[in-house]
Amino acid sequence: MQSRYVHYYQFFAWLSVFSLITGSIHFSRGLADQEIYFAISLIFGTGLYSYLSRYGFKRFLNTANIFYQVLYFITQSALGASFGASLMVLSILLFISFGLVTPIPDDMLWFAIKTMFWGNWNNMFGASLFWSVLYLLLTKVRQLYAMKEALASSQLEVLSQQLNPHFLFNTLNNIRASILEEPEKARDSLAQLSDMLRYSLEQHSLEQHSLEQHQSPKVLLEKELEILEEYIALCKIQYEDRLSFESDINSKAKRALIPKLLLQLCVENAIKHGIGNLVDGGTIFLKVNIEQDKSLHIHVSNPIPRANEGSLPKSSSGIGIKNIRRRLALLYPKNSAVSPSLSLSYENDVAIVTIILPLEKSEDDK
Repeated sequence: MQSRYVHYYQFFAWLSVFSLITGSIHFSRGLADQEIYFAISLIFGTGLYSYLSRYGFKRFLNTANIFYQVLYFITQSALGASFGASLMVLSILLFISFGLVTPIPDDMLWFAIKTMFWGNWNNMFGASLFWSVLYLLLTKVRQLYAMKEALASSQLEVLSQQLNPHFLFNTLNNIRASILEEPEKARDSLAQLSDMLRYSLEQHSLEQHSLEQHQSPKVLLEKELEILEEYIALCKIQYEDRLSFESDINSKAKRALIPKLLLQLCVENAIKHGIGNLVDGGTIFLKVNIEQDKSLHIHVSNPIPRANEGSLPKSSSGIGIKNIRRRLALLYPKNSAVSPSLSLSYENDVAIVTIILPLEKSEDDK
């Protein structure tokens, strides 16, 4: 139950109670004109009190123990029913005093007041308690959903933090080693590293905002490619000619949305399990295309040592592949038109990571 709609929910709920009461009287014995006003005073009084009790709950008991919350709503339902029934009885007495309805004999007045009060009190207590229980249940559902979103946000933050430390320390050490011998190259590398860190921080803020707004934190593929180029350049400080990179990117795919740093993590995994274990290094090949205008296919392939072929299980390949799978599960709903997937296969001493994502575009491209 979203807070901006609760006023409408409560209005229509009490309108339904009003219609039920007046309708039942009308079809049973007929509804006098004055009785409409009595019903309005009854529903208005109970509904107003009920609305104020919701405010008190949100103000003082929203985080209290469930026992006290239930006790609060039972008590407030009883008081609200008393307030509404009392307001109705007062309205009847006022109508009598102004001669608008037939007066009640003095010897029957107290009995009539008690009968009207308790009969309508029971109805209003039941209606108010039902609405209170429903409101409390929906509030708990909202809190559970908010906790789930917060957990997803924290999990995604942890996964994002796991992407860069090893690479960052190696890069800083490599830059430090090249400062004296190649100062210009070291300056360029520091600028590239600064761009990457700035991008990572900016995107981290985007993720936090997006999750708070129940949106999916994703970025354009073309921006990810720019950062990936800088990442490759920094890795080449260590691997030099042992590392090369080629790509084949569908032009339309560049405007697609993908999870932040997804490509970097794939390439990092390829370097760690492939290029880094080969004496002569090799080429990492990235291919991205669109299939049937509904799914984005990302393929990252790299050579691996023959001795390692088959030693990396297809279900996982270290922390990198596991992180990608967990991030995909967090970022894409289960009811997506295309279910996100990640697979790892081997062909002739080449490891191929294939990621399939639902094709999503930014609002500017729709």
